[in-house]
Amino acid sequence: MLAVLGALFANALITVLKFVAAGFTGSSGMMAEALHSLADTTNQIFLLLGLRFYNRPASEKHPFGYGKERFFWSFIAAIFIFGVGATYAIYEGFVKLYHPHAPGNLKWAYWVLAISFVLESASIATAIYQEMREARHAGVSFGEYLRESKDPTAKTVLFEDSAALVGIVIAAAGIYLTEHHTGPGDGAYWDGLASISIGVVLAIVAFVLARSSRGLLLGEAATEKVRGRIHDAILSHPNVCEVVELLTMHLGPKQILINAHINFRDELETDDIEQTINEVEQNVKRAEPMVDMIFLETARESEPGPDKPIPLHIG
Repeated sequence: MLAVLGALFANALITVLKFVAAGFTGSSGMMAEALHSLADTTNQIFLLLGLRFYNRPASEKHPFGYGKERFFWSFIAAIFIFGVGATYAIYEGFVKLYHPHAPGNLKWAYWVLAISFVLESASIATAIYQEMREARHAGVSFGEYLRESKDPTAKTVLFEDSAALVGIVIAAAGIYLTEHHTGPGDGAYWDGLASISIGVVLAIVAFVLARSSRGLLLGEAATEKVRGRIHDAILSHPNVCEVVELLTMHLGPKQILINAHINFRDELETDDIEQTINEVEQNVKRAEPMVDMIFLETARESEPGPDKPIPLHIG
């Protein structure tokens, strides 16, 4: 939440400044950056909606809860980055290449880009600090946490802020080369190329974020490490002989559903089976706190298993 609010404040201020600078300079690169920041600001609102709605209690219509709201709004954010930021930036760049004219009043652009760089750096520093704290809590490295985390909100903020910093550098380079009349047309082409480059960066970020959110929306499994802990926790009970099938799915960033088929010892009575099931569920939740729902299918060791091999996970 802190990272999203910090990014929202920074991007809202930056958006206003960049639009003002784009109006004064007539720079395509600055206009691309202004639209980039507008898309980022809107996306922070989308992410806040996800944070607001995802923890609603389960209902009859949604018995598994609303955890995937986070994934949905992150997917919408990715589409918005591409539709508003990338598409228009590339379009604006091509228009500038076909009708080149050098921007003016470039001091406005330099000041706004410098202020934007400071604000974006503060925003990404807040996001990195929050993610490092989460990584320490999970007992993993920062890089490993970013790779394995199913929290699309944090990833979206980090990717957006990183793309924003890259975009600022590209816009500044384009304006600098234009100001010093480098290349053909007194350097006016650099402004258009900068706009296109910013659009390409945004398109790449949008694709990566959309791909990540898509997997989670379709029902992505827990990571291999998490599945291993769950498997070991089930098998650690003395009455469990075999874990025949283990299916996992993320209902939210820190909510996992489990469907497991396990075999018990033959001599267990009904009361023993009920107690064993309760103890297995407790073992699993101690081993992996993210487990939210558990569905166990049980059979005796001597009973025949399924005819076909069963996958360990889905997603």
